Amino acid sequence: KAWRGMIHAFDDDVLMCGVLAIVFGADVRWQGDASPGEPSCSFSEETEDSILRRAEWFLKNRGPDGRARETRTPGGGSLLRLTLTSSLLQTRGQASISNFDISDGEGNVLLFNGEVYDGLPHLGEGNDGEALLRALGKCETATEVTSLLSGLRGPWSIVYWQKRTETLFYGRDVIGRRSLLGFCGGSAGPPWQRYSVLSSVSLAPLDAPERERRGWREIPPGVYSARLGSGPGCVMPERHAWTDPVPAALASTGTVNAAAEGREARATEEEVEAAAKELFGLLTEAVRLRCSLVHHTRKEGSGPGPIRPAPVAILFSGGLDSAILAGIAGLVCSPGDPIDLVNVCFVGGGSPDRASARSCLLELSGANPSRDFRLIEVDSSLADVDGSRARLLQLLQPAETFMDLNIGAALAMAASAKGRLLACRGGELRVVSEVYESAALVILCGHGADEQAGGYGRHHTKYRAGGWAALAEEIELDTQRLWRRNLGRDDRCISDLGREARFPFLDESVALALRTMPLPVKCDPGRQPGEGDKRVLRVLARRCLPGLENASRRTKRAIQFGSRIAKLSNKRDFGSNRAANTASAGTVVLPDFKPGKPA
Repeated sequence: KAWRGMIHAFDDDVLMCGVLAIVFGADVRWQGDASPGEPSCSFSEETEDSILRRAEWFLKNRGPDGRARETRTPGGGSLLRLTLTSSLLQTRGQASISNFDISDGEGNVLLFNGEVYDGLPHLGEGNDGEALLRALGKCETATEVTSLLSGLRGPWSIVYWQKRTETLFYGRDVIGRRSLLGFCGGSAGPPWQRYSVLSSVSLAPLDAPERERRGWREIPPGVYSARLGSGPGCVMPERHAWTDPVPAALASTGTVNAAAEGREARATEEEVEAAAKELFGLLTEAVRLRCSLVHHTRKEGSGPGPIRPAPVAILFSGGLDSAILAGIAGLVCSPGDPIDLVNVCFVGGGSPDRASARSCLLELSGANPSRDFRLIEVDSSLADVDGSRARLLQLLQPAETFMDLNIGAALAMAASAKGRLLACRGGELRVVSEVYESAALVILCGHGADEQAGGYGRHHTKYRAGGWAALAEEIELDTQRLWRRNLGRDDRCISDLGREARFPFLDESVALALRTMPLPVKCDPGRQPGEGDKRVLRVLARRCLPGLENASRRTKRAIQFGSRIAKLSNKRDFGSNRAANTASAGTVVLPDFKPGKPA
């Protein structure tokens, strides 16, 4: 109920960034080798209007503080038209942006969704989108554009129209932390009946024909360019190589450091502690950047009486990863700023994650008495999920399984950040407000810790079957497919609630350090769960952060299990957890998306 109520409750000045580019009159094969989808109808003025109206409806919850649209006619003709739309949530820059421009006055246009922490000249603490548009305007060649984007540090997805060369550049950062989907309208019919789309969210209605819905695909991380100046027809974009060594290393394959010749090889405590201290420094800087460059919040959190607004919230289970983020945030956030820890539960407060969140709050508060850590207990139910099902399914696309829905629903409900507010007072948990909604526009998430540091049960299974080499291959597979399996979906679900997800464990410096760290230092599959998995992070929590001794030993629970949404949905949809496991429910396509579903 809280999530459904949030959908129409946000004013324009607290919404999330979104990008939309529509090429009318051409079928652009956004991924180069992808087969085109087929639109449900041919292009017409009515179709164009309906696409734009549909896009406005889907993108409005991601933004704006401002909204802008530009139109271009590549080739100087009337058969090809490019419509570029952007909506904005401003989280940085001391001055609020009242007039939001996506054009630089020279005809170049930038649609930008993300955060730039480094890689732009004279960036400072100003608006990074404006700085990026200025820098791109100085680029003359595709190589210069690629070089500039390769050097950015932070999450981003962009669409950039370069007037001089009539080229559309687009892409995502090397990890794929921001959503960008592409749709190719097919090559049937004359050129003026074709259209292609880049968007933060899928615009295919749930009742669209199967061929159209499956035409929407995640754009893989990378920088691409499509020359549109030659006029209507089929356009095959070019994919450009990363020119900066950091994204080039993160994108390469076969570089996860196994660094162990035999199955019995182990790292010493001294080696792990040294690596943990180095990683702690990198993580601290990653969290500091994501907490300090926040100059805007909602005007106030909702609740009775004066409750100081928190500029940053953390998706919080009380487990290892979220506890580390909370502990570091307590060190780097401005003195006096509270930190909202958000926990979601689907079984009336009786979930494992709710218990560990409360326990960890006590530990954090006891060890950091000068920091006001607060726990927001979001209570939800399957009925709430069902009431928002159509909206959730729209956001999930092209993800389509029961597991996707469970995870997306848990994230969406948590991102409402609306529930009971608790704080530690005198060594005990006290209810500050029965109904409270966080003012934070930024929410830190622990994505990437398990994939990079050997935190999943399947990592242990791979090690037993094939030793360190097999484990290295599995970890590389997990990290290389994060953009497809997790990040685009989760960005869409969280952003729709008017908050921006930030992922410190996926900071480029942190990711590169974990990628090159010897596997026996990162994890020890020979030890028990809660000890050997993510070993370097467990040592970091114990040695570098006060109050995390218990959190450092908690075993892995994914959000769908720790919140108990998976247990409830498995029982309803499959009859029991056992039956769901037998059916491999995590890979079963939702009936809403079954092939052959009537249009």
